[in-house]
Amino acid sequence: MSSPDGALSAFLARPDQTLGDHLEGVADGCESLVEADSTMPTGDSWAQFLKTLAWTHDIGKLTDYFQTYIETGDRSTAPTPELTYHSFTGSVVTAAALARQGFNKKATAAGFYAVLRHHSVIENVPSDLPSYYESRSAVDARYELVERQVRNIDQSAAQAADEVLTRATDGQYGWEGFQSDGVEFVRRLVRATDPATSESDFYEIVLRAWSTLVAADKFDASGSATGAADRLSATPRPPVDQLSNHLRALSDTELPDGNTASQYLDTPQKPAPGDEATIEQRLAAVRTKANEQVVRNLQAGHEAGDRVFELTLPTGFGKTYTGLRSALSLGETRDSRVIYALPYTSIIDQVDSEIQRIFDVSPRDPEYTVHHHLADTLTVAAAGGGPLSDGIGSGADTLHAEAWRSGLVLTTFTQLFESVAGPQNTQSMKLPALQDSIIILDEPQALSLEWWQLVGRLTEFLTDEYDATVVFMTATQPRILDNLPDYSNPTQLTDCLPECNALLRDSPRVRFRIHDSLQAHLSGDADPLPLPEAATEIEGSTTEADNTLAIVNTVESAVTLTEHLSGPDTAPLAADLLDTHDTDPDPFDPDAYLERFAERHTDAEQIVATLTTRLRPVDRSRLIDVLNHILDPETTTPVDGTPLITVSTQLIEAGVDVSFDRLYRDYAPVPSIVQAAGRCNREFGGDAASVTIWRLDSPAESYYVPSELIYGDRSLLHPTQQALARVTARDHSVPEVEMITTGVETYYEALHGKRKTGDRRDRLVSAFDGSKGEQLRNASLVGSEYPTQETIVLTSEEDREQARRYQRHKDAEEWSAAQAAFQDLKRLLVTLPVEEPVDEPVIIDVTDTDSYHPETGSGPTISEAQTDAEL
Repeated sequence: MSSPDGALSAFLARPDQTLGDHLEGVADGCESLVEADSTMPTGDSWAQFLKTLAWTHDIGKLTDYFQTYIETGDRSTAPTPELTYHSFTGSVVTAAALARQGFNKKATAAGFYAVLRHHSVIENVPSDLPSYYESRSAVDARYELVERQVRNIDQSAAQAADEVLTRATDGQYGWEGFQSDGVEFVRRLVRATDPATSESDFYEIVLRAWSTLVAADKFDASGSATGAADRLSATPRPPVDQLSNHLRALSDTELPDGNTASQYLDTPQKPAPGDEATIEQRLAAVRTKANEQVVRNLQAGHEAGDRVFELTLPTGFGKTYTGLRSALSLGETRDSRVIYALPYTSIIDQVDSEIQRIFDVSPRDPEYTVHHHLADTLTVAAAGGGPLSDGIGSGADTLHAEAWRSGLVLTTFTQLFESVAGPQNTQSMKLPALQDSIIILDEPQALSLEWWQLVGRLTEFLTDEYDATVVFMTATQPRILDNLPDYSNPTQLTDCLPECNALLRDSPRVRFRIHDSLQAHLSGDADPLPLPEAATEIEGSTTEADNTLAIVNTVESAVTLTEHLSGPDTAPLAADLLDTHDTDPDPFDPDAYLERFAERHTDAEQIVATLTTRLRPVDRSRLIDVLNHILDPETTTPVDGTPLITVSTQLIEAGVDVSFDRLYRDYAPVPSIVQAAGRCNREFGGDAASVTIWRLDSPAESYYVPSELIYGDRSLLHPTQQALARVTARDHSVPEVEMITTGVETYYEALHGKRKTGDRRDRLVSAFDGSKGEQLRNASLVGSEYPTQETIVLTSEEDREQARRYQRHKDAEEWSAAQAAFQDLKRLLVTLPVEEPVDEPVIIDVTDTDSYHPETGSGPTISEAQTDAEL
């Protein structure tokens, strides 16, 4: 391959790199991100298509106008600043090069648009594309500027431009050919291809082309000593053997036949023991059997051509280990990455802790990434042990995580589906990582109802275009795809569910009780239960050495219920939590905390803990650590004889493996009730624990019913009412197995029937099929009843110093250093209600105020704390 012409001058981000080197690097990066023989929906070659885009996208940088701008940093040196821009010029040349190679019209239009937007975002294409071919003066002016840029290239860099086009098209097209065709040829071409953009797969092509180009472009420009292609093609993974060995060690329960439960790792087809075995034996056997079944069935199903699966097991039967081990096993077979997605950032910590413990990895290691809006996306070392970049802040140190290049990625539904549907420019870098990936959707029933049909469409896109494997994993399958007529039903991964249900029928962990406040509501129209009365009932049922969990629907309810539980003999478990930031070493030691807590609160007759999303992540994580120690039956603590009441919002319902003696749950959809019950008597201790479902009132001076505020507008309570009517016995109780089988099935049948899921045209699916990128980008997976503001809450001098360091770097425009400093602040970030939010996170200082209360779960208000301007 001949070296690029000398006229390919210095590239903006790297003075040591010529434009030719950069284009070659981008081309190599694109090549590493697509299979050599993969075919576009149009029948064209993805590899050649992307090669063309990679070589032509920056050809506009060959103008003297752009080169002078690079040297001076001043766009006004050109006769008009627009002459220093390069994206439109690149898109014009790209379209011509694709057309002359014989690419399909739809592919040509997609290539034109992908290059046009490679520094920005995909807009609503049907309204955006005509502005690049219509007969209007503004469009004429655009093409006149391109004509001037082309003439300038012809005068000063024709040989370099010819080299670019020759390399882009394997010699099929050159600069002379483009000059002969002329710029107006492309304008006519785009006009002729516009009808193809209305077809449902056009957006798919644009998304893949654009995101691949963006990823390869950013990786090559990042300044790493390791080439972009090497970093984009490597998929380091945590070794699945470590999890398999861990599981074998856990499966050491001896069964009635004299073997241990680990035998099911070798013979998963063997029936699990029945009622001749103890509860412990049956549980160990069915957990291990289900795990190995899923591992094998996922492999076999994938080999048979299946790509969408369901993993359904009751809470407490090992879903997390099962999903993770099966995905990593398939990933090892295929050399693919695993994407493990959860509903909320607030529940990721526990899965993250398990992964770090089992695999001895850190989220800063190349093998493993934790990615959500609060996560640290700095990756320190490459797979071979060398640095990912030549110096921190070059960009390579964060690109690895932001582009999901690790072999195991732990993330949220928001990051996954919003990035696939309507990504921002940087978000789009994730899409190439989805090629051949195994995606675990843990608790998909928590997906916003408004997104269910789009999730079905995105699943089809991921499996068809990226050959991804998607596993819907939950105890309460929402049957999202089953009710969409255009999609095939998922393949079941285990047949152990009847054995699980038999165990629960013989030895139930919980029994649901419909409280009088809810029964009266279901029978007619009745007032909800006031929070003071609820507090009295909770305290009356929580006797010595007992622990109770109460889950409510709003933060305001959690705070108010906690206040009603906080008498003179009550000690808030988080009372001393803020002191630990100044006095305790890192990592946090819950044993030491409890020793100090017991010494300070010797007269406490009751302990109350509150978990809400208003607690800073660092405080919430520490409080959960302390709760786990108290609730762990194998751990002795100085507060074991004191009753414990924990109040929480829904954040505790998934991903937080704690086990309480009894549970109260405010009225909610059946899947939420089932998930909540999974936090109760997880290890089958003694008699079935009581799970009370009641209907709570709002705090005083608030005029709403929390259950209706959160779920009523989305019509989730009516299907719940139908399900409860079917399964509730005369004594107003529901057996566990009835709730998780008949109750869940009735709920989803009623929900899909009410929504007419398979019959109506969904607006978000229509936006995806109609290439409306802006509409999809503005569609949030996480809805909010009120405007909110991301807020960093400072409570100590150490916090203040971290904030000052961030502010200094920001003021000095040291952006990479500022980003690194901001990562340290994310553990202090909460989302607070405000009247008028701003784009950037607000920093408030509550060190010398009394406005942040971890002991009640309430957060500060922005108006009563110092802002970052006063740090």
